[in-house]
Amino acid sequence: MSEPESKKSISWEIHRTKERERSRSFYVAVLVCMILFLTFAVWQKNFLFGVFVIVATGIVLFLSQQQPEAYSFTLTDESFIVGDDEHSYDLSSFSHFDIFRFEDNDFELFLVPRERFKPIVRVRIWPADKERIVSFLTDILPRKKTEPSFLDIFSKFIGI
Repeated sequence: MSEPESKKSISWEIHRTKERERSRSFYVAVLVCMILFLTFAVWQKNFLFGVFVIVATGIVLFLSQQQPEAYSFTLTDESFIVGDDEHSYDLSSFSHFDIFRFEDNDFELFLVPRERFKPIVRVRIWPADKERIVSFLTDILPRKKTEPSFLDIFSKFIGI
């Protein structure tokens, strides 16, 4: 007797963001911006804005010190599985996909949900896996051009 055919799948592991070494000028620029915004807050006598500037600066500095986490991903015929806890997305809940190139070796897979108010699932992929993932997904979902939001581009720019 022959065994039933197993589902085909693709797996990869990648860091959430590219690992970046921060130069001294990055920290100087953040602190200069903080001082300018705090000066503006004092000039406007806006205490709440000053608190916001301090908290936002702290968050940017904290996030810039974090090492990116590594995640594992698996695409099967029916689902998209994220991480070791195996959080699973049913591929039928997505309307289409696209792969966007931010830089030469920085690609992201966008899985766009059918429901309008659900966020796009964004996943970094290795450049070597790009064609393999495209050929795998085109059998399941259509590929449509999808542009990243301004927030996506800005977060890539500052490296968070």
